[in-house]
Formats: sequence, structure tokens, C-alpha cells
Amino acid sequence: MNQKASAPTCGALYRLFEEQCQTLFFLQPGAIPHGDVRLADRAIGHMRGQAEKVFLGACRALMIRPASDWFTWACEAMLFTCNHYGMQLYIARDEGELWGCANFSVLQHVHATLKREEKDSPAWHLLRGRLCGIPASMLDQEYHQREGYGQRCEPESRTTGEQS
Repeated sequence: MNQKASAPTCGALYRLFEEQCQTLFFLQPGAIPHGDVRLADRAIGHMRGQAEKVFLGACRALMIRPASDWFTWACEAMLFTCNHYGMQLYIARDEGELWGCANFSVLQHVHATLKREEKDSPAWHLLRGRLCGIPASMLDQEYHQREGYGQRCEPESRTTGEQS
């Protein structure tokens, strides 16, 4: 039998993912940081979409960098996502990043890259971009110099509960 013919489609994987998510503790209101169910739903949707790209072979890895107060929750969500799509999870605590890797070989490459290359060096950005499937013409080896680099996506008040 053709190996591709026996592989599930993205639609089938998506439906199963949604069904299983409804019962997972990390998506229950008490487990979500600050009870922000909408943000958790968007975050896991983003993880799932990126995982589908890896599953389909468009790239070899995905990476997210959650806010520190979401890190523990994101680890659980990424572990579920990686398991669901047959990927390896690499937790880079020093960088505050979670990587979903197509296989163990890619996981080893991510680990070596993060340890070998100086953070924010051109080679560091180049290797990370390639792993995440960024086209060569779009790779920015000076990405860390862009306006907004290192800033959080959500306003501080969103995660601390303080009014802005």
C-alpha cells in the first residue's frame, strides 16, 4: 500500500485535534493563565497551524516564544501538539522558546544551533530561519535589529491583569 494513501489528511487530523482538545486539562479555564480562554484558543490554533506545515513537509521545525507567565501552559500545549502531529518537542529554556521538530535529527540540529551560534548573530538567524521554512530570499540575518524585536505581542496589562 502507498505510504501516502495510509497517512491521515490534515482535515482528519484537525478534527481529531479539536475533539481531543475539549477534554485536555491545559485548556480548562482554571489551567489557563489569567483565565484568558480566548488567548489560549488563539495560541493553540497558531501552534496547530504551524505543526501542519511541518507535518506536510513545508518546513522542518516551528518555534514559539511565549510570554514567561504562559511558558508552563505553552509547554503542555506544545507537547500535545507535537505528539498529535508526530513531532519532537525541544524546550530551550534559556531562550524562552519551544520548538516543534519534524524528527529527532531536526531536534538535535536545533539544540546544536542554539548552543553553537552566538545569539542574534547572522548565522544564528540564518539557521533558525531555514529550519522554520523561511524562503532564502526572505531570511533576515539582522532580524534582531528590527523595530519591535523582543517585544511581546500582547500588552502588559493583558497578562498581568493591570489596567493600561
